[in-house]
Amino acid sequence: MKNIFTKLVIASILFVSCAKEKTAEEYAALADKSYAAGDYYQARKHLAEAIKLKPTDKNIIIQYSKVYSAQNMFDSAFANLSRADKLYPGDREINRLLHDMSVKTENWTAAIQTQLILAQSGDSLEYYFRRIGEYALKDSAGHIAYYYYGQLAAFQPDTLSHYLNQAEGALIAGEPLNSIEALKAANKRFGDLPEILSALGRLYSLTGSLNEAERIYRLLVKKDASAVNQLQLATTLAYQDKRAKKEEAYAMFKKLRLETANFSRVDSILRVLEDELSIR
Repeated sequence: MKNIFTKLVIASILFVSCAKEKTAEEYAALADKSYAAGDYYQARKHLAEAIKLKPTDKNIIIQYSKVYSAQNMFDSAFANLSRADKLYPGDREINRLLHDMSVKTENWTAAIQTQLILAQSGDSLEYYFRRIGEYALKDSAGHIAYYYYGQLAAFQPDTLSHYLNQAEGALIAGEPLNSIEALKAANKRFGDLPEILSALGRLYSLTGSLNEAERIYRLLVKKDASAVNQLQLATTLAYQDKRAKKEEAYAMFKKLRLETANFSRVDSILRVLEDELSIR
């Protein structure tokens, strides 16, 4: 009798033990139900158990990242997907999700990488040019932005923003001459648009090409004689050596003095010019 009782107890313990054990797939299924019900905390608990049993399972890792994302825990979702990307390099689904988390966490380097991988795994790279260029500018990766906006300009030559962004990329990369070339290409295609002329004038001034800057600003003032544009022209004239140009700059600053009082102080420039021109 004692042996029978002992066997029944052992069988009961084994039954309860077996009943409590679940597979990774069963935990994942429970997580799905919790996720659908909006109980993200419980979904994460189930997935934590599933991960213990199958730490490299792609679907479970992705499921885990989606739960984190639903709770606005984007850094954790990004970390999970980054781990999945290392386990399954080049996977399209992982990289699509990783792209979204890269944008949400403003990890622009990772965002660029996901676009390159997606392009390499079947899509046309041209589809991703704009995103890569945009992310590169946000990441201050000037050389990358310059290259991809240049590709975009070749692919879609009638879009002005491609040339302007290419010029910005070159400037970030510390290559103002390449920036000028991009703007000259835009100028040739679109004509003397104020946004092109203004950018060109600043770059010519930056590189010390004051005669070219003056030429551009004179064109700009003809198109748009705003106080800002006149100030840019006057400043360019003031920095040149010829007395006639300094006198023209002085007259312009005197005229603009009151008009620009709210956003610019020209008094100091006027005093410098008065000393240089011996005006008392």
